[in-house]
Amino acid sequence: MQQTETIHFTGNFLTWHRWFLYSYEQALRQECGYKGYAPYWDWLKWADAPEKSPIFNGDAYSLGGNGKYIPHNGTILLPPPGVPGGPIPLPAGYGSGCVETGPFKDFKVNLGPIALPASIPAANPFAYNPRCMKRDVGPGLAKIWHTPKIMLDVLTSKTLADFRAVFEGIPYTENLGPHGAGHFTINGDPGGDLFVSPGDPAFYVHHAQVDRVYALWQALDQTKREKELSGTRTWLNQPPSPATTLQDIIDLGYAAPNIKIGDVMSTVGGPLCYIYL
Repeated sequence: MQQTETIHFTGNFLTWHRWFLYSYEQALRQECGYKGYAPYWDWLKWADAPEKSPIFNGDAYSLGGNGKYIPHNGTILLPPPGVPGGPIPLPAGYGSGCVETGPFKDFKVNLGPIALPASIPAANPFAYNPRCMKRDVGPGLAKIWHTPKIMLDVLTSKTLADFRAVFEGIPYTENLGPHGAGHFTINGDPGGDLFVSPGDPAFYVHHAQVDRVYALWQALDQTKREKELSGTRTWLNQPPSPATTLQDIIDLGYAAPNIKIGDVMSTVGGPLCYIYL
């Protein structure tokens, strides 16, 4: 919530989220006794029916089910407060209400909202504001942005700037890219709120796939791409800021140690030691 505008459409977007995801996995192991690894959401495999995937089907091994179905015509995505841009219509999913099945059926969201589609932001988004977790999972966006053609365009990008343009989409437009489409395939509260989206457990399998695609792209020209950066330190360089460098610091506050971007450019370098299949 505090860093959203300095970790999206910025030069540190991919590496910040890589370190965030790794730090979360370490916390699960060290603090919760988790013995596994960080699973990823294979977007293409479930694009035709993400609500039926093992992630959202509501069984005992899922991350909870879809939200309770409430007939609706979709939601309207509004730009964050103070950011230019008009409303963007999002297709309706097969939920919209509270998650009532699976391991997270009683899960509570406690902070926000800040930029939930077509909602009024909380007067104090950092205040305690308990409410049920909602989802509106459906295939509307996945069928557009999670396709073999789109992913081929991502992986055949020649530069990181080209990769990011396809992968992250074009801000303030209906071009959401695979990253944005994943968030709004989950949708709901907090999944559809860019500032609070890590409050939905599905955030982490989505961003594991983000990191996976980035790692696969890097592996296609490893020597060059594990040193390549693109972008500045602020959202679309507003306000104007210096270019991101390998010496810039990723700061997760209390959640993890600070680290240089250059130390997490490789998934098998620095403190990291993992690969994706």
